[in-house]
Amino acid sequence: MLDTIEMLEVIGSDASLRYASAVELTNALEQAEATEALTAAVASGDSTHLLRELGSKRMYLPQVIQSYS
Repeated sequence: MLDTIEMLEVIGSDASLRYASAVELTNALEQAEATEALTAAVASGDSTHLLRELGSKRMYLPQVIQSYS
C-alpha cells in the first residue's frame, strides 16, 4: 500500500489516472488500497478529508511585490 503522497504522485504522473472520472479514480484507489481519506476526497470532491489526514494547517505562499526604484 502506498501512502497518500506517493499515491498523489502516481496519479499526477499517469495521464489515464489524472484525467479519469471520479468514479474511475475512486475504483482505482480502492483497488490500490489507498487511504480512506484520499478515496473519500476523490469520491466526494471534498479536500477536507485530506486536510485531516495530512494536517489541517493551510499553507499560503507569501505575495511578493517587486518594486523598481
